[in-house]
Amino acid sequence: MNYLASIIESIQQETNTGTICELEMERAPVFYIELPRDELVEDIIQLTEALIQSVKSEAFTPLQAYISWICKRRLEQGVRLADIMLLFDLYEKSIKDAMSLFLKDDLPGLNRYRREIDALLDRTRVYVSEYFFTLYEETVYKQFEQLRTINEIAAYLTSSLDLYEVLDFIVTSALRIFHAECGSILLLDENSELHASITTGWQDMHSSAAISELLVYTTSLMDLEYKELLSEQMKAVFKKESLSRVKVIKLYLHEFDIGVLIIGFRSIQKMTPIDQKLLETFANHAAIAVHNAQLYGDADFKLKQRIHEVTVVLEQKRAIMHCMREGVIAINTDGYIDLVNSEGQRLLGRQDNIIGKHIWEVIPNSRLPIVLKTTQAEYDQEQEVGDKVIITNRVPLIVNDVVIGAIATFRDKQDVKILAEELVGLRSLLESMRAQSHEFANKLHAISGLIQMKQYDKVVELITLMYKTQQDMVSSIVRRIKDQATAGLIIGKISQSSEQGIILRLHPRSKLLALPASFSSLSMVTVLGNLITNAIDAVASLPAERRVITVYIFEGKKYVNIRVTDLGTGIPEPYKKKIYHRGFSTKQGSRGVGLALVMQEVKICGGTISVHSCENEGSTFCIKIPIR
Repeated sequence: MNYLASIIESIQQETNTGTICELEMERAPVFYIELPRDELVEDIIQLTEALIQSVKSEAFTPLQAYISWICKRRLEQGVRLADIMLLFDLYEKSIKDAMSLFLKDDLPGLNRYRREIDALLDRTRVYVSEYFFTLYEETVYKQFEQLRTINEIAAYLTSSLDLYEVLDFIVTSALRIFHAECGSILLLDENSELHASITTGWQDMHSSAAISELLVYTTSLMDLEYKELLSEQMKAVFKKESLSRVKVIKLYLHEFDIGVLIIGFRSIQKMTPIDQKLLETFANHAAIAVHNAQLYGDADFKLKQRIHEVTVVLEQKRAIMHCMREGVIAINTDGYIDLVNSEGQRLLGRQDNIIGKHIWEVIPNSRLPIVLKTTQAEYDQEQEVGDKVIITNRVPLIVNDVVIGAIATFRDKQDVKILAEELVGLRSLLESMRAQSHEFANKLHAISGLIQMKQYDKVVELITLMYKTQQDMVSSIVRRIKDQATAGLIIGKISQSSEQGIILRLHPRSKLLALPASFSSLSMVTVLGNLITNAIDAVASLPAERRVITVYIFEGKKYVNIRVTDLGTGIPEPYKKKIYHRGFSTKQGSRGVGLALVMQEVKICGGTISVHSCENEGSTFCIKIPIR
């Protein structure tokens, strides 16, 4: 440990300077950044010296003394525990960096001493937390006591509802008003047994309970004098407490027993009838105060419990909302924002607090006020927000048939697009694998039969032919179509088509070296994949000679030309203007999004799309993508 102390002494200048540098780089905690440099340097020097002394003495006491002093000082200055902990983190980083440089040639030693430093600093952190909270509790308690003293008169005049304070106030006031030396309040529990809740001035805190147990309550006010006592047990209590007289007053409200107030006199006291009446009036007010405080205490406990439950639910919902990948924004009936989550802020590009602002001030083209007015929900709508295009759902908030606001959820269209394209690609891959599995199963059956017939030469011949056919097809496509995603899509669709008895051919003059920058591989997969899928559906139920699809892709000087031709049923003339609308479809169970996505992708890159179709003859979709 002494060697460790010498190491820390050797690097203390680097440690202290490094901590200052880390603070300046981190720009936090703000308190320490704004602290005068001399004071900050002195704090860090003292911390290092305390650390050295603890290491030398192999005791935590020097660090404990410094931590106690600095925590108390910082708490008085209003510094948060988190800020103190952050300073320790920066200090730890600095001292470890300095040790790493000092012991760079002694890695085993470095690891050993870093573990010792870790243990000591971890213990320091634990002590900081515990001591800081102890100081905080003491400070809060002291402030509460000061506040209670300042507001004591006002609080009790307006009838305090804290049961303990009410009881203490009753006993203290009774002693003061009636010049008694000791007193207690005993309250009835749920089993109708008396328990001393407050005792003041008794030599034995159990004496008041002993008196109450020995009494038979015949009246609401009982006056006990030592010289008149018959019970030896009661006399023993009086003698032990040096009492001359005891007043026992029942506390009740509307014949509902609450407890008893007991006040004792050691000096000879004579109470006049007025004093007796005052004591009874005092007892009545005391009973009301205790009853109200008990009711409030029960209600307060239940309310706090309910508030805790509601708080937990709200925090859970808030956490869920902020963990969502969708942006969420809500407005009240006047169009002002009263809720937005973190993702919503990010998608809107807003770092400031937008709660309380009008929705049109934040999103000028928002349709939430319209939804608020029409009470009609809108789903899967595209909307431009700044430089982004989002997909949004808007619904009115209706409670008890009354519209109280509207809410929108939204995601970046690009995210939705990527997810959709990934799903499309996965589906195409699965269909391709299934088709190839079916195709190869048939071929394996043929091979198995040839082996059983011992036609081994034929087996080799068939395998060679299978490999050559497949390889020729793949090589031909890959040689002409250089974009891997496009080539892979075509190969997969050929396998899928083959399984359904459909011939899908790539036109021999097809050529694609690279896609334009404005038209990504994902866009090509969306466009070509949907066109081929539609063509497969168009010819699937037709005779074999018409189950033919031709794909033509050619990269010219100005455009990339994409053409998909089928010999299917064609498109009826009334439908030609509707086929690109989202939701329109002639296929049962279809959502009508395929051609809408194709049109969307083509428009984004500034391309054109056209269709030539005759009923019962087939269709050709032609797309031109500009090369920029």
